[in-house]
Amino acid sequence: MTAIKHALQRDIFTPNDERLLSIVNVCKAGKKKKNCFLCATVTTERPVQVKVVKVKKSDKGDFYKRQIAWALRDLAVVDAKDAIKENPEFDLHFEKIYKWVASSTAEKNAFISCIWKLNQRYLRKKIDFVNVSSQLLEESVPSGENQSVTGGDEEVVDEYQELNAREEQDIEIMMEGCEYAISNAEAFAEKLSRELQVLDGANIQSIMASEKQVNILMKLLDEALKEVDQIELKLSSYEEMLQSVKEQMDQISESNHLIHLSNTNNVKLLSEIEFLVNHMDLAKGHIKALQEGDLASSRGIEACTNAADALLQCMNVALRPGHDMLLAVKQQQQRFSDLRELFARRLASHLNNVFVQQGHDQSSTLAQHSVELTLPNHHPFHRDLLRYAKLMEWLKSTDYGKYEGLTKNYMDYLSRLYEREIKDFFEVAKIKMTGTTKESKKFGKLRHTLKQGGGRSSRIYEKKV
Repeated sequence: MTAIKHALQRDIFTPNDERLLSIVNVCKAGKKKKNCFLCATVTTERPVQVKVVKVKKSDKGDFYKRQIAWALRDLAVVDAKDAIKENPEFDLHFEKIYKWVASSTAEKNAFISCIWKLNQRYLRKKIDFVNVSSQLLEESVPSGENQSVTGGDEEVVDEYQELNAREEQDIEIMMEGCEYAISNAEAFAEKLSRELQVLDGANIQSIMASEKQVNILMKLLDEALKEVDQIELKLSSYEEMLQSVKEQMDQISESNHLIHLSNTNNVKLLSEIEFLVNHMDLAKGHIKALQEGDLASSRGIEACTNAADALLQCMNVALRPGHDMLLAVKQQQQRFSDLRELFARRLASHLNNVFVQQGHDQSSTLAQHSVELTLPNHHPFHRDLLRYAKLMEWLKSTDYGKYEGLTKNYMDYLSRLYEREIKDFFEVAKIKMTGTTKESKKFGKLRHTLKQGGGRSSRIYEKKV
């Protein structure tokens, strides 16, 4: 385990300026055993960050990779499962519960002890340790301390310390002076022991000779510790301030998101309203033309035709999903239906009156043509009716029942008119035949004229219908 710890420190944590304090070999409880390592680490730079890192051995090579890391401040509960009996299982409660099984109870206890020390030293929020032996926690605190861990807890936990340059140089000098002992390990060890004893004695004598300097140094160390405590208090207060600022920034970010969402919704709502207003708004002039427009004058007929086309476009607009559920849209559609029904009734009534009036006016002109024995010409009346062609198309597409009624009435009036004209024509012809011989000779010509006039009237009638 020591070799693994040294490898992890060298390959994973040293490049990230972290120190590995404790390690435990674990696997997930209740699943196929895939071993990994849980590591307790601290950063070498301030502010100190304490983490629990999950490290897994790579499947494609003999090296380790960092898989996931949790901040120790996010750890809520450490559950050791059993405080009396030895049990390798334990749980760590982060944002969710992680269940682990250690390779040995000793490794589990050492890891939990390290977590407890780090909690006491670096965290203001205390972690709950459940089913953990109180003896294990008491052993984790050095004598003379109860609420905090001394500044050297990392050195107590860390079992490995690299040699500095001075120590390496001294060892090299000693090994150069003892080359003969390389083949004799016992002689080398004895030589090294004697040199260390002499060095320790010299150090002790030097310390005793400089007791005053030692006392001054101790005072300076005490003052430095006090300063460190004050700095830690300030750092803790700064951390609380930063946490407050972070919470406020999160609230501002959420508020900005809501504002952006509201603006987006307003833009979409405005687009829908503009669509409805542009496609379902009928001008007041068109409404007035449909309600009160003059159907007898050319200008009034043109205004009514334009208004009827605009009304038809508003009624046939393709609504988007959900528009038909709006109350305003339903009311506007009902208003369009009422306008269409009103104008259709006005148009049908007016055209029926026109048919009746033309029937009476045309029958009165028959006497003017009796002298020449020719049928009356209906072209002026047909031109008057052509002005209503577009309105008849509109009526056909919107109210086919009224359109059929008007067509039937027109045909009825025309058939009656032609019957009267033909009857009167034959009456006049009969009278003239009973007159002079000269007039009788004209009868053949009149018969030919009668056929031509009847054929022409029939074609005009069929074209109009």
